Amino acid sequence: MRRRLLLGAALLLTWLLLWGEVSVANLVSGLVACAAVVALVPGLGAPTGHRVRPVGLVRLVGVFLAALARSTYQVVLAVVHPTPGRLRAGVVRVRLRSRSPLIGTIVADLVTLTPGTLSLSLDNGVLFVHVLGLGDPEAARADVLRFEQAVLAAIEPLPPAVSR
Repeated sequence: MRRRLLLGAALLLTWLLLWGEVSVANLVSGLVACAAVVALVPGLGAPTGHRVRPVGLVRLVGVFLAALARSTYQVVLAVVHPTPGRLRAGVVRVRLRSRSPLIGTIVADLVTLTPGTLSLSLDNGVLFVHVLGLGDPEAARADVLRFEQAVLAAIEPLPPAVSR
């Protein structure tokens, strides 16, 4: 119950910030809208079953920024000086080690945020990635698994008995 109240308060604060002013109309409409969201959406405010590790999160940001710089450079080269190798594209199938939907989604998002790659599908721990400049499929798989390793170092899935 306490989680739902805190969530409702956070939603109301967001509502008021988005409107840009505190008025009776904004407050009442925000209370109604937030109460409806908290009451009608199942699972809101429920425990996530994951624990965030701050040091791992900093490392994840570093891994992502390095991949971002590297892939941006490769895409710029492909645009400025296109060659058949730089323009070769393909789809790589990567089996993730983690079965957590949250971990898989974060990895897929990181892949998509990296220029030259696009997550196509994530199903039962198998991620399909479209890669621009695909020279070595194993190197592309290793890049995705490097993301997953960094995500797992930052976000720890908890066993079902611990996630309350």
